[in-house]
Amino acid sequence: MSTYKLIHLVRKVGPTSMPWNDLYGSHLNINKFAAGFVFEISREGKQGINKDVNTKRNFFRLRFLNAFFALMKINIRSKRKKYILIIHIHNMSLIPYALCLKLFGIKSVLNVHNSLVNYNFLQRNLFNFGAKYFDSIIPVSECVGIEVIKKYPKLIHKVEPIRNGIHVKLLDQINSLESFSKKDIDVIIIARFVEQKNIFRVINVLSCCQHLDKAVWFGIGPHFDKVEALIENKNMSTKVNLKGLRSREVVLDAINRSKVFLSLSKWEGLGVANIEALALPTEVILSKIDPHIELKNGNNLTICDLEKSNIDIASIIDQNILHIQNRESFLIKRASQTRKDYDLHKKVNQYIDVYRSLTVSS
Repeated sequence: MSTYKLIHLVRKVGPTSMPWNDLYGSHLNINKFAAGFVFEISREGKQGINKDVNTKRNFFRLRFLNAFFALMKINIRSKRKKYILIIHIHNMSLIPYALCLKLFGIKSVLNVHNSLVNYNFLQRNLFNFGAKYFDSIIPVSECVGIEVIKKYPKLIHKVEPIRNGIHVKLLDQINSLESFSKKDIDVIIIARFVEQKNIFRVINVLSCCQHLDKAVWFGIGPHFDKVEALIENKNMSTKVNLKGLRSREVVLDAINRSKVFLSLSKWEGLGVANIEALALPTEVILSKIDPHIELKNGNNLTICDLEKSNIDIASIIDQNILHIQNRESFLIKRASQTRKDYDLHKKVNQYIDVYRSLTVSS
């Protein structure tokens, strides 16, 4: 039997919850017992066992107190059967669980999925107060790791950056890279409709493009209606298609059929969608922020300074749309290398090394 069992604590199970979902699913294939369970802490929907429509895997949807008592029961069982319970938290608002459970000897790991700039007042203060009590803190990129250490130098011994990974097998099913894919989408955007994704700037830039016939946008969020209204106001409704949430396979297929993948985020972590775009023969244009610069390797993507005008950024997009066919060989080679560098199995094994290290230190 494994020496530990893992419980992922998340706020929402859904099609966009890719980083922890991929981690849990891959861990499940390696060691079903150690991978444990996923707890969604929510007041919405049916409580108890549910099935994720995206991955078809079971998870537990529980309210705050129900989850606490469930974890206590599992911890009592773990002591009886002599394995260590580890709580892996994926949302800053769930930090209080780690603080309470630490009193009962439960180990805890915190994932930092985004730049600290992204956190609201509550999340930021919870991190300020609670981070020191975690046994390990795992930023999803080197630059976010550096950011955490600079702001909290006393945490340096706990910070272990592990970059996001991608499902290579799933990508192989979408495009095996034996030939260049048909391109019938000019620009694809995968972003929640929130301020950090620079959503209004994206529409303003696209409105300046001279060679844009079709753009596709996957995502939901609080500013969806405002973006939709801006698209109508700029007479772009025939060019920009808002698709909402779709399955992973549908989104990846759309990336594969796109000439340009675009992200003008003001800040974020090392986004899975960005890596997946690099792993498909698609031109990638990202804003000049630290995680995007970290992704840049040689000339494998285009970095845009957000200080540039809308017309200047639109011109870069137009050039990539026009010259995509001249880049076939390069883009296929780049996609192949990205799949090797960001293979999810490598990343999952790094996480497992962290979990095992916590059992040794007990």
